[in-house]
Amino acid sequence: MSVEARTDRTRPLETGQHETNPATLKAMITVTRMTKPLLAGLTALALGAALAPSTASASVAPTPRAVATCAEGGRCNVGDVGPGGGKIIYVNREIRISNINSALDNYLTIATSAPHNLVTGDSISLTGIIPTQLDIAKGTVSEVISDTEFRLRTQLDLRAYTYTSSGVIPAAPGGWNYLQAAPQGWSGDAADPQGTLPVYSNISGNLLDWRVGSGDANTRILKRQAQNVGQLDFFNLLTNSGADWYIPSETEIWNIYKLFASDSSSAATQGISPESYFSSTSSFFDNTLGHLWYSANFELNLTDDPGVGLGNQFGDSTFRLRPVRKLWIHTEQTKVAIAKTLGVGARLQIASVTNEGTPVSIRVLKGSVCTVVAPAKQNRRTFFTLTGGKKPGTCSLRITAPKTYKHWALDQRKTITVR
Repeated sequence: MSVEARTDRTRPLETGQHETNPATLKAMITVTRMTKPLLAGLTALALGAALAPSTASASVAPTPRAVATCAEGGRCNVGDVGPGGGKIIYVNREIRISNINSALDNYLTIATSAPHNLVTGDSISLTGIIPTQLDIAKGTVSEVISDTEFRLRTQLDLRAYTYTSSGVIPAAPGGWNYLQAAPQGWSGDAADPQGTLPVYSNISGNLLDWRVGSGDANTRILKRQAQNVGQLDFFNLLTNSGADWYIPSETEIWNIYKLFASDSSSAATQGISPESYFSSTSSFFDNTLGHLWYSANFELNLTDDPGVGLGNQFGDSTFRLRPVRKLWIHTEQTKVAIAKTLGVGARLQIASVTNEGTPVSIRVLKGSVCTVVAPAKQNRRTFFTLTGGKKPGTCSLRITAPKTYKHWALDQRKTITVR
């Protein structure tokens, strides 16, 4: 029986007495028969507390949940095992620049407002800088000074230009969050497969890009080449693995190398061969030898120098393949549907997960005339219980859900009229 049901059966009479239900009467008779005044007083206090109206807090926090792992769709870091297996090799985010010192010839010393997570040899670009002469289409990290400072090697002497304001190391386009390498055994065998490099005939446009996030476009270009149609090597294996997987670009293969090749024993445990691995980036064409492809040689480990870790071979070579894929966020999570009005003292159930299955948290904001109680667990069949107050007013809610590898974070505010 609810607290409200018990209190509704006790009402004042004109004589000053109370009309009481049988269960309450039995409890009162028991009290009068006690001989010890202290015990009788304690029992009366307990009985009064049971009959008193509810005074629940206006804001009840939902039951805490364990944070989802990267494999479960939660936040990821480089080296984490992502959804479906395979490790995260790159986190895609914009890094804001706080200062640039151009005093050294052919170098920029760059400070960032947050840890940059770059290593020596990384290729990056700089955009949105004032003056624009300090924008860099492609530069190489030559030295990591600290977590928030590094030195970038450039091809031009930029000592005449002084940094004024703004600028970022941009995130790769497309709205994706993470880059994931395929797990060991992705092709059906413990060792990564070998294949002959595809032929690329259109060299005039220099379309095979080097940047992180460009490998999927490179792969589509290579697949469209007429001379590669029907080949049983890499493209056939990729098709069997699913549409998301593709041949990594130069910088993407460099990120695989950084993660797996720093320790030969750890690379071997992940199924990485000491032989060369193929990248989808081609630098130039030689009429006699063919295309010059970038590759990662994993036997040249224990170094962070891409001049050693990354090599190049002409197009008559055979390499191994470890594909990658992007994990991205969809446009928006579905909002949690809630009625616009609620009766005084009435109750309303609110789903404890979004339509996509992401766990929801609900908080009643200050000044609201309602309370919320969280379920013991959160899944598609459980609900928060929202209860209207004892008088008319408004109930303001904040409904949140975490960002995952598929969905934007949810932060919804809802005002309900209680009447």
